[in-house]
Amino acid sequence: MSAHPDVPTALLESPSFQLERLRRRTRDHVEADLADYKTTLREYWVLTCLVSGDAASQSSLCDVLAVDASDMVRLVDALEKRGWAKRERDPKDRRRQIVTSTKKGKSAQKELAVLVSAAEDRALDDSTSKQLKHLRKLAKSIIAAEED
Repeated sequence: MSAHPDVPTALLESPSFQLERLRRRTRDHVEADLADYKTTLREYWVLTCLVSGDAASQSSLCDVLAVDASDMVRLVDALEKRGWAKRERDPKDRRRQIVTSTKKGKSAQKELAVLVSAAEDRALDDSTSKQLKHLRKLAKSIIAAEED
């Protein structure tokens, strides 16, 4: 991160500050592109989870994505309105909602995945491929350690 005269050195050296700046930069690029499709990054994440696996309960999606249950209801509502997902009662436990992607949702996710990847690449344009590979590896190891 290049020195910025207005940001104290202590912040520039802080991992939480660095990660927040990186998160904000990538999220801003991705959200701007997704706005053209009238969708959000979190909706894309939910859709990707649905497309990548079998049916999921709303509570398991909350756990995977670290999203509050009431927020997840709104996210799934938005996907349902677009015809990208559908909810059904779990026949084994009528209290649980099972969420699945639709054909339209699978198609949309493929298109959005290309868009999200391109936006992330633009956000990190100044990075070399070696730096990005290292960033991804580091992020995976930190997340894996958190789950242990």
